[in-house]
Amino acid sequence: MSPTTLSTSIIAHGLIFDLDGTLISTLEVTEKIYTQYCRQFDIDPAPVLAGCHGIPTLQVLRMFYPPSTHTQEFANQMEHDSVIHLDGLQIIPGADSLLRSLPLDKWSIFTSGMPMLAHPRIKHLKLPMPPVFITPENITMGKPHPEGYVLAARTMGMDPKHCVVFEDAVAGVVAGRDSKAVVVGIRTLLTDRQLKDAGATYTVKDMTKVAVALNPDGTLTVTIDES
Repeated sequence: MSPTTLSTSIIAHGLIFDLDGTLISTLEVTEKIYTQYCRQFDIDPAPVLAGCHGIPTLQVLRMFYPPSTHTQEFANQMEHDSVIHLDGLQIIPGADSLLRSLPLDKWSIFTSGMPMLAHPRIKHLKLPMPPVFITPENITMGKPHPEGYVLAARTMGMDPKHCVVFEDAVAGVVAGRDSKAVVVGIRTLLTDRQLKDAGATYTVKDMTKVAVALNPDGTLTVTIDES
């Protein structure tokens, strides 16, 4: 499967989606909350906003915030603050129709957001919810570690190498790549070059550039338009 600048079709057993920046746009809400806490601790928000995307909240706290914040309780409080900000959320173009076109046993979600954060956002936007939904509660190592993507694939009864991962952030792309899945980068946050340098095989503008067809043998034909 070599990269292309036009349309490419690949065969997969299943699809695994990141959530924030891939299916829904949470950039406005995420940056608002992290900036708010930066002010509280007199921290320059620039490096935090540049490095927080696609990474569990607790990991972000350990990377940028003082030791007093390095607890799951503090991370939960920050995510609780995020839950109440739903007005800035948007569905990534094409995501809703793509998900509704898929059999529920052929796709899953792996997100760095805890269920208390992820579930209300999906409900608010009325997106479908897959049976396999992996969050930091289900794993010991967050992105960029591949554990979550491996677990999502295996819970669907699939080998990760037969899956396609959709991601928008460097940490997630690396996690998908290291799980041995084919990674499609979504250019909501980063450029084609940045995503491919991180390990994406293909990139797309948004989910309107992805089409999936169910084959008679149960596999999926995934068509990717990199234009």
